[in-house]
Amino acid sequence: MAGTKPSELGALKEGQYVVIDGVACRVVGTAHSKPGKHGGAKVRLTAMGIFEPTKKEHVGPASSRIDVPLIDKRKGQILALVGEDQVQLMDLETYETLELDMPSDVPGIESGVEVEYFEAMGRYKITRVISK
Repeated sequence: MAGTKPSELGALKEGQYVVIDGVACRVVGTAHSKPGKHGGAKVRLTAMGIFEPTKKEHVGPASSRIDVPLIDKRKGQILALVGEDQVQLMDLETYETLELDMPSDVPGIESGVEVEYFEAMGRYKITRVISK
């Protein structure tokens, strides 16, 4: 899958990111089961979607491989509020202009503020306000 790299399932911890069913997620819980007489250890991951609030679970052998999204954290400046549900953002390194959905969980978004946002698998999300 483009924008991802493989990782071992048993090495993932809470707070890291993973791709489950094609959805980029943040791991919120892990449970390891000990190996039995004829099998290997199993891992149960519980994760929440980054871009949409969906709960995902994945169970597999600890030695199996799973995709991890490549996340690029960047800084930008809000140029304008477009309607009630969109913002226009300018990247502070490349000066590229993006139109993103207005985040409902980030307070203080208005024109002129600097924000942190990230890109994963071709999608963007504003994560926090840095300065006003």
